[in-house]
Amino acid sequence: MPRSYVDVFNLFDFLWPENTPISDEIKRAIQIAEEKKDHQLVKVRLDETIGALFYRVRKKDLGLIPPVFHPPIEIPMNQQERFIYDAIVKKIRHFSKEDYIKNIDLIIKLQKGRIMRLRQCVSYVKLLTTAIENYSEDLVEGDMKLRKIILDYDNMESPAKLEYLDKIVVKLLNKKKKVVIWANFIKTLELIKKHLSKRGFYCELIYGKTPTEQTSIREELTREKIRDKFVQPDSGLDILIANPAACAESISLHKTCFHAIYYDLSYNCAQYLQSLDRIHRVGGSEINEANYYFLQYVNTIDQDIKKNLDEKARKMNAVIEEDYGIYSLDMFEEDGDIQAYERLFAK
Repeated sequence: MPRSYVDVFNLFDFLWPENTPISDEIKRAIQIAEEKKDHQLVKVRLDETIGALFYRVRKKDLGLIPPVFHPPIEIPMNQQERFIYDAIVKKIRHFSKEDYIKNIDLIIKLQKGRIMRLRQCVSYVKLLTTAIENYSEDLVEGDMKLRKIILDYDNMESPAKLEYLDKIVVKLLNKKKKVVIWANFIKTLELIKKHLSKRGFYCELIYGKTPTEQTSIREELTREKIRDKFVQPDSGLDILIANPAACAESISLHKTCFHAIYYDLSYNCAQYLQSLDRIHRVGGSEINEANYYFLQYVNTIDQDIKKNLDEKARKMNAVIEEDYGIYSLDMFEEDGDIQAYERLFAK
């Protein structure tokens, strides 16, 4: 539902294949209303047809303290970061002019890949040296200066976001607060851990490579062990670095951690919403205020991603936080990148 109201159709078609409560006429009316951004009409239509079939305990009924979303921290890119980002944007605009001669399937793959490259730029520019599945376009082809800067980046400067991350982390640790740092790319997660460890901070990392209790047969740190130590008030482990894909809905941190920093974001609203709830849940958030901080590079794709996520969340919450029972999340949302590409480059 964060992506589209029509996502609920399949659920009811599956449950009642012979007598679906949402008729083709109602489905079309909902689609038209969504295209017109008439969210109230969508809510009325869904409430009339399926509102009585399910019940959901709404978050506002749980007695939790409302979370605090701090204004995005707008950060100017460092010199080399800005040079690389602007060069990639320019290259994408140039390549986009020739897309009309390609078939639609290829265009979709290219657009997804290009948006991924921009997301990599605002996370950690060395990610541009990694491969992307089903995407082989070389955005630095023929530009030896750009390629050299990317390859030698770590010897030239550090990402500006790391500098601002330091400030927030130090401020929170000085107040004896625990903090979870969210990022989406493996190399970025590893960069953050390496950077904070060099600064003398004790931190641990949970991502896809981190074993679980079910898969680990050695005496090693598993996700469960890291989580258990992190949530202990006096464990000394006050910084957890994680990515939403690995643990957006698999860990609860809300009893001792009330601060989350988003180093970068993706267009996957489901994982984003799940990650928010790691520190805002029953059993702690009735008396402790959850705080969210967002690091955003100025004049980059960061702003589009945050705006898009906020709109998806607002649209969904307008429905499910009323007397309506459906809470459906597409954990494998894939077309957000395509829509982003159309907003940013198809003008």
